[in-house]
Amino acid sequence: MLAELGFREWAYQVIRAEALPDEKPVILTTFSDAWRDHYIDSSYHLIDPVILKGPERLLPFTWSSMSFGIEPTDEQKSFFAEAEEFGLGEGLGIPVHGAYGSLAMISMVAEEETRRLARMLHHHGEDVHLISLIFHNLARELMALGRCGRSPISLSPRERECLIWLANGKTRWEISLILGISEETVKYHFKNIRAKFGTYSRHEIIIQAVRLGLIDP
Repeated sequence: MLAELGFREWAYQVIRAEALPDEKPVILTTFSDAWRDHYIDSSYHLIDPVILKGPERLLPFTWSSMSFGIEPTDEQKSFFAEAEEFGLGEGLGIPVHGAYGSLAMISMVAEEETRRLARMLHHHGEDVHLISLIFHNLARELMALGRCGRSPISLSPRERECLIWLANGKTRWEISLILGISEETVKYHFKNIRAKFGTYSRHEIIIQAVRLGLIDP
């Protein structure tokens, strides 16, 4: 569904108003390991406008609309430049105001240029928001209950390895290099994984796998 709407990567981040400055953010993402680790180690959640100002909004918004009429700080300008180097130049922010005051931000990286992205949001904003609410509910359930009970889906050790690296944003080619197997073999494992989960969407597979405790977020 996300791919059909023009999104290639996503990140789910819990927002806690009472969090301490040195507290690490809780992030579930398909962004690259390098960016995720750099984001966390640099405490970018403390200056990221999408995280700081996004919750003030109720509807999805484009990243480029996040200025709120305020000039970004030097730190934020550096953050924007680094994000662009990692291919995260434009996307959507979806604030999720859930049950019992729970709050999270979902970021989706877009393939489209800003103008087309804004147009897509105008036509499909409700669909995007609905997806984010479902995602938020699954993530809260996972974090509240920890690892689920015995999963009805059984993965082989190699399938699980492939899925873990997929959840970390790796391509089939990169996974083949990491595991020391051919790309065709990786493709074969993903064919079996898709059959077991009953979907071709890698995002849905990752969400289900995390929820079932087959891989760790």
